[in-house]
Amino acid sequence: MKQYICYLILIFFLTACGGGGTGEPAAVTAPEPPAVTSPELPQQEQPLPLPNVVQNTLSNEISPHQAISEMKVGINLGNTLDAPTEGEWALPAEQYYFEAFAEAGFKHVRIPITWDQRVATEAPYRVDEDFMNRVEQLVDWALAQDLYVIINVHHDDWIKENYQSVQHRSRFDTIWISIAERFKDKSPKLLFEILNEPHDMSMADLNTLHKRALSIIRNQTSNRLVVFSGNGWSALDDLITDELDVPDVNDQFLIGNFHSYDPWNFAGACTEEWGSDEDKSELKEIYQKAFDWSQVNNIPVMVNEFGAAKYDHEKPENVCEQSQREEYLSSHVTFAKEFGLAATFWDDGGSFASYNREENTWGPEKGVLVQ
Repeated sequence: MKQYICYLILIFFLTACGGGGTGEPAAVTAPEPPAVTSPELPQQEQPLPLPNVVQNTLSNEISPHQAISEMKVGINLGNTLDAPTEGEWALPAEQYYFEAFAEAGFKHVRIPITWDQRVATEAPYRVDEDFMNRVEQLVDWALAQDLYVIINVHHDDWIKENYQSVQHRSRFDTIWISIAERFKDKSPKLLFEILNEPHDMSMADLNTLHKRALSIIRNQTSNRLVVFSGNGWSALDDLITDELDVPDVNDQFLIGNFHSYDPWNFAGACTEEWGSDEDKSELKEIYQKAFDWSQVNNIPVMVNEFGAAKYDHEKPENVCEQSQREEYLSSHVTFAKEFGLAATFWDDGGSFASYNREENTWGPEKGVLVQ
């Protein structure tokens, strides 16, 4: 710009001194000023803006430590809303399921939810309204039984496998924007779990995702309880690693989470026996390490999936011995109580189930889960 101004001054003096020879000043065409380019990103790479809302605060807030102490042992409504279509993997949910859970003595229910086929793949990534209504119906059924409730993003592998996609990140953001808006006024007994078993993600991407999802939830509600876990299949070691960031060290409403089917060769594949003193010691060590991490970080912890299969669903000829299953489940409950963790039994309506949805009856596992 300085060069441009100096240029005009120079022209003025030259013409004023009779440089044209006729006594008339020569016509001057001023040069165009240099163009200014914008460093803005292309539209398709812009992060999704958060909605402009009045942040609400739950007046009857529940601290995470209080929640964990009251949640005790719960149950998963597995293979239901996390299936591609409800009813495809297990019977659809009915209101009496939640009545049965509460009557049995469970204190919370986790409702895994897969959103992929219920959310548009193009902007603005609208969530199917009928499906959102169905999610709310199940949440209300559970809350009506005075159960704590956890909802999440579950088998959405598209975000786990390609977090680098701006479109995928915006789609994931839209899911949480929609959840946070729809459920903002629900009981504080409703918890949000950011992402189930984030396998195929780098730790750096998971840290970014956690922070982003938490900011979306906090943009809507300041004190809703939020659950986060480590990478991979959510083993404890992936929660307590130094590579995992707490999403916000100043947030007072966070709960750490892990899953435990340890050892899988017993609890999932049914190819090993379980029940020795060494087996129990190894399981107890998992809970001890979770407790230690909780104490250091002042964040309570839960194991929102544990269980033991009756048989390997891929190789049904592999069967777990029933008495060992019950002892295994009993040990999980014992250690969760001893170390002050909440624990959620994985019931999928099939191989891992205790509750018979069609008959509204319980198997023997219930007796060792809730006493």
